[in-house]
Amino acid sequence: MKLNQDFGMSVETILFLKDRKAADFIQAKEIAKALDYSLGYLQKVIQTLGKYGLVECKRGRVGGVRLRAKVVTLLDLWKAACGDLTFTDPPLEVMEKPLKAFRDSMSKVVIYRK
Repeated sequence: MKLNQDFGMSVETILFLKDRKAADFIQAKEIAKALDYSLGYLQKVIQTLGKYGLVECKRGRVGGVRLRAKVVTLLDLWKAACGDLTFTDPPLEVMEKPLKAFRDSMSKVVIYRK
């Protein structure tokens, strides 16, 4: 299975912020440099994480990004980056049980806990 690039970047970004252990905002360019990502693409991923309430973004000279959620699971990041785990087009009843097992297992993997 090839993972979505946004999902991988989301996981690494959360882990980077977690390891910083600071409540201060960290500029996206610092994260991009440390993780060797394109700044523009990382900003898109960070914006998506912000929409899902996982990170907090602040604009300006002293702005940046910091963790907002008290708990972040792999499932949270998957939903933000890839969408929900459902087959709707076409609906495949045979996939319901495996997807539920996958969803349940991802919800148990905690990436960050405050």
